[in-house]
Amino acid sequence: MIAQSRCFLVIINDLLSWTDEKKIGKITFEMMLNVNYSDLKLHISELAESIAQELGINISQVYILNSMEKGNASYIEWAVVPSGSADCISNVTALSIIARVAEYHMHLPDTFGSYHLINWEIKASAKRTWWQQHFLLVVLASAVTFIFGLLAFGIWFIWRHRQRALNPYKPVDAVVTEQELQPL
Repeated sequence: MIAQSRCFLVIINDLLSWTDEKKIGKITFEMMLNVNYSDLKLHISELAESIAQELGINISQVYILNSMEKGNASYIEWAVVPSGSADCISNVTALSIIARVAEYHMHLPDTFGSYHLINWEIKASAKRTWWQQHFLLVVLASAVTFIFGLLAFGIWFIWRHRQRALNPYKPVDAVVTEQELQPL
């Protein structure tokens, strides 16, 4: 119990050192499962789903980074990333995830045996440049500008063509074809 409370204090201390300027982009953790890798390989998606459910996050946020077999045990490295629309994981969510993993509060199905946490790490979100953040907006604005420019040119071209057809220009000294008089 003392080891678990020390671990929890380390987690809290580690997360409190992260300021608002430094956002949490990814949480990685390595775990050892007491199950043969060939048996685990068939059920890896079920394990990912179970981990996501135990951590209270969406399955799309859990990724397997690496896996290997060592004897009768399987070593797996996992990554937990922000949800699709978010750039970072909140400190509260990160604290909850790390606490559940580090204090062995994840209850995996019996088919996976017991697990042992090897290591966990909090990684900062990558700083994106202005161009990376606004790329889609710039492309959309350029496309809309191009379409409106093309539309304006098309309207002007059609208007100009119709004006010439209705009132053709003739120089003053041009020979005029004779016009027949209409009978009364």
